[in-house]
Amino acid sequence: MTTILSRRTPAHPGDDGAAFGGVSAMFAMVQRSNHATALAGWIVATGAMGLVVQSGTMTSASRSPYAAVLFAALVPVLAAGVCASVLLVRAHRLTAVAQEDFYRFIAEIPGDAPELCAPAVLQLQRLTAATRHREMLTRQALNWAYVAGAAVVGWSAAAAVMASGH
Repeated sequence: MTTILSRRTPAHPGDDGAAFGGVSAMFAMVQRSNHATALAGWIVATGAMGLVVQSGTMTSASRSPYAAVLFAALVPVLAAGVCASVLLVRAHRLTAVAQEDFYRFIAEIPGDAPELCAPAVLQLQRLTAATRHREMLTRQALNWAYVAGAAVVGWSAAAAVMASGH
């Protein structure tokens, strides 16, 4: 008894290596962007929780003569966090749509069609392009998350100094 992994035949014998090379590169990009996504999300979430925890400090600092400056400085801090979050959402949406299109295409291929026919390679190239774009967006989100994290730390230090009255 033999196990048949695929009933489809490759379009050309040499196409398998190129396709598998492209897929492995795509998985490496996804892995890198997953790390960036996790770290950026953690930084933004931690900064947001830090600001929520500091609500008492904000109340004390509001009595300071420089309270308006402190609260004006909060705007860029929040903007950096929102920017990182928007980039992460865009990256997810981009690859989710490309992945859904790829799976839909695979489900509609007739069983006797070659595995690496031209439309399949085109769909794989679209998915790879979406993955590259996702990696770029997640790197940008991580950069903005670093900015947001540093801004939260700086803002927190300024708020603590103002709240203590020094």
